[in-house]
Amino acid sequence: MPEIARRDFLKLVGVGASGAAAAGCAEKVEQLIPYVVQPEEITPGNAVYYASSCTECSVGCGIVVKTREGRPIKLEGNPENPINKGKLCSKAQASVGRTYSPDRHKGPMKRDANGALQPIAWADAIAEVAAAVRANPAGTAVLGGDPGATAGDVIAQIVAALGAKSATYMPFSGESLREATRLVFGVASEPIFDLSGADLIVDFGAESLESGPSPVEHQRQWAEARDIDAHSHDGGARLVYVGSRLSLTASSSDQWLAARPGSEGILALALARAVVAAQGAESPNAALASGALAGFDADSAAAATDVPAETITKLGGALAKAKSAVALPPGVAVTSRKAVGANAAVLVLNQVLGAVGRSVTVPAEVANAKSRAKYRDVIALVEQMKAGAISVLIVHDSNPVYSLPKGVGFADALAKVPLVVSLATAADETSAKAHLVLPNHAPLESWGDVRPHSGVRGVMQPAFSPLYDTKAAADTLLEIARAAGAAVPTGTFQSLVNAAWADTDSRAALQRGGVFEAATPAANAVFDASKVDAAAPELAGGGDMTVLAFPHIALGDGRGASLGLLQEIPDAVTHVLWESWAEISLAAAARLGVENGDILKVATAAGEIEVAAFVRGGIRDDVIAIPTGQGHTVGLFASKENDGLPGTPRGVNVADLLAGTTDEAGGQAWLTEKASVSNTGRHRRLPMLQFSDNKRGRQLGEVMTLAALNGHDEHHGDDHHGSHEIIKEYDPADDAADAEYAATFQARGEKSVKESPYRWGMTVDLDKCTGCSACITACYVENNIPVVGEAEIRMVRPMTWLRIDRWIGDGFTDFGNEMGRIQIAPSTEKLGEVDVRNAPIMCQQCGAAPCEPVCPVIATYHNEEGLNGMIYNRCIGTRYCANNCPYKVRRFNYYDNQITKWPTPMELGLNPDVTVRGQGVMEKCTFCVQRIQGARQEAKNARGVDAQIADGAVQTACQQTCPSNAIAFGNLRDDASAVSQKADSKRGYHALHVLNTRPAVTYLSKVVRGPAV
Repeated sequence: MPEIARRDFLKLVGVGASGAAAAGCAEKVEQLIPYVVQPEEITPGNAVYYASSCTECSVGCGIVVKTREGRPIKLEGNPENPINKGKLCSKAQASVGRTYSPDRHKGPMKRDANGALQPIAWADAIAEVAAAVRANPAGTAVLGGDPGATAGDVIAQIVAALGAKSATYMPFSGESLREATRLVFGVASEPIFDLSGADLIVDFGAESLESGPSPVEHQRQWAEARDIDAHSHDGGARLVYVGSRLSLTASSSDQWLAARPGSEGILALALARAVVAAQGAESPNAALASGALAGFDADSAAAATDVPAETITKLGGALAKAKSAVALPPGVAVTSRKAVGANAAVLVLNQVLGAVGRSVTVPAEVANAKSRAKYRDVIALVEQMKAGAISVLIVHDSNPVYSLPKGVGFADALAKVPLVVSLATAADETSAKAHLVLPNHAPLESWGDVRPHSGVRGVMQPAFSPLYDTKAAADTLLEIARAAGAAVPTGTFQSLVNAAWADTDSRAALQRGGVFEAATPAANAVFDASKVDAAAPELAGGGDMTVLAFPHIALGDGRGASLGLLQEIPDAVTHVLWESWAEISLAAAARLGVENGDILKVATAAGEIEVAAFVRGGIRDDVIAIPTGQGHTVGLFASKENDGLPGTPRGVNVADLLAGTTDEAGGQAWLTEKASVSNTGRHRRLPMLQFSDNKRGRQLGEVMTLAALNGHDEHHGDDHHGSHEIIKEYDPADDAADAEYAATFQARGEKSVKESPYRWGMTVDLDKCTGCSACITACYVENNIPVVGEAEIRMVRPMTWLRIDRWIGDGFTDFGNEMGRIQIAPSTEKLGEVDVRNAPIMCQQCGAAPCEPVCPVIATYHNEEGLNGMIYNRCIGTRYCANNCPYKVRRFNYYDNQITKWPTPMELGLNPDVTVRGQGVMEKCTFCVQRIQGARQEAKNARGVDAQIADGAVQTACQQTCPSNAIAFGNLRDDASAVSQKADSKRGYHALHVLNTRPAVTYLSKVVRGPAV
């Protein structure tokens, strides 16, 4: 029988059953139609899994695609892949949405005389492009990003056969690091950094835990290196961050050096000199002191970097004493015109530390699409377009109209090309200007492979048939080339991929996800520091603030903006979502007379933008930091089309402030501009989900000193300074109510609910949590949580079941004016200080849940396994439970129409194991109860009806994806379970335990190790 709307039911209860039935039958009837011929590999209700590779960035993590009835619904990390070992970031978790994007092109299209795209047959489109190419092969150019290893090889062969031009453009390509490696070691490859065995790590703005060369891998390795259970005596690895703002990586560091942006190379060589001095005259590096390191003494470096000379000397000494120190080279945000020199300087430091060959591998050169990226070639192609020398431009796997800096002038150059062909999967700024759109498959529909670095070859295989009338981009180019008369490889792209894997057991590779071996070090690497030039860069413009364009952790170079889910994931540091912002310091804000949300005008020699201010303590006074990724004018979620404003950009494109200049090797430089910043006098409240970083002494993000952990200090917790004493934060052994917790709950179980062998619980280790938000994204996808959009977020109506609160430990008395209307409270960050606690908050599954007794219809209840359940079709939406929840983790569903949540065809990606909730109900974290039920059924199938669920058989979505393994889940009544052992840790506490809610979530305090020097 069709569902009767809740409100209709309440209206009809007095009418009688017949009237209610009649009202219900007025709705559309849906029928389940069985397979006529059931596919052999599909059993309705059972998942089918495919191993593949992620293409959201160049790291090439391994993924496992979960499909149900032929539809991909969830991605997990591939445990076999040595890069991510079963873990994934937010971008990868959300990428399943690319398959069901409402922006997708549904077939080939041609722009008519009125500028509108109209359908065209594939054969006609191919013939039209081929004719234009045949007429002027030398005037044909192929411009694209990273299509994968074999696809890149095939495209290169096509370009050569046609006699055409080509350029590969990747905004974050690592060209300066490859050139620096060639300069220092004679090998043009990207070094591989292993942090797992390190005891001291220096991050020179690499943002290794968020947007660096391999964030998921480095999060895992960082967590392993400082795992407090394995390193309780010394705390494990220390992380020192060098950078101008308190980023996510800096927030997880033990020491933050707020250096001047662009000075990373100078500091690296000064540290190298201090290390050599500490090593003594007998060191094999001693000759460097009078050679390449001669001009980099601590005093001159201090003047150039703003890092005190004493700190440089002490840190150099600590690096010399460390058993396994490693340094990470500068990242995108600080890639200046002198980026090659800065990267080379960090490589010299690693050589001096003895890290090369231990924690740093210089691999042999690997031919892959990423290594083909040459920004200088893109600039040369643009100049040819401006000169009218290009008659056909084919764009694939890239959106240069959006991503190239404004100073390059790509949009104007594109207007001079007679035929522009876009192979984009979905609508973007480039396809919006194309004459022909010949759409590519979505990644989960495609064959292919990736070679991210030496030793790792990952496969890509389709998880289901193409949803629309699309072709693989390589197949489209092959057909064009053949029609133009070029001698190109025969067969389809799939057959070429198979041929590329002919030297391996392809079936085994498909099952495993690729071929994974140890990286092969370059045999011809020879160290030479004589050519390193680490001079500070000169910035263009007459302004007084340095523009720091930093990669957004979720949106990246802009490709993530088309996924509404990534738009709705709060930034890990500012908690802003759906918008752009400009971070400025408290002093800079006072000078400009601005507060949070006031609109700033930021002007450079290349252009200007207007963006809302985010005022904080964790940034230098001479820096304005703006994230990449926003500013799109095309796309349902990327622009404001979903808000009824098609063509209106969402946020700003920080690339509009950049001239698009190059570094010494011709790579793209991002740190190039000085800006003039002024107050426009206008205001727009930023969409945010956390308005204060002051936890006011509550048990929400606790710390413990290393001394206290080892029993050398009777106190642990916050030192609030001033008139406040050291507050002894929660220790379970000191709380009688919590000590009685297990017995009390067991007694309740015997009296009021059926006794069960299970009490499902979770631990969250704040010492490992970086705040990366991968857990939030995984929770959204697994549990069919809708994306509500910017307008609803501005009204603080999120639907997320899991959030990450970011607290600054110091600061207790300053309440600011946050108690009035919703606004951002004053920042409690301090320049150069690190005391950040990231606390994931979900339903605590309380043993004495405050939400349960206040529900008038008993829609929320306690089951026999300790879970706080929800009966959705009983809930009438009083919201009493939300009012009574001290953790504020319950969400009221305001949304009546499913179309507003999942525009077609997004509903195809929903998890069929989880109820899709309707308007008027409360919802919250369930500890992924559907996964518990699945494991229960598997145990019964394997070992009988009374079989118990084994420890580790259930992984919640947040736990499974967490790159740093901060989350554990299992049965608290099993003393041998991993979660029970972690919950018994000396660091354990329960959030807001004084309320006697008896949560099933145990938090493990962050350990304060102290600075490295």
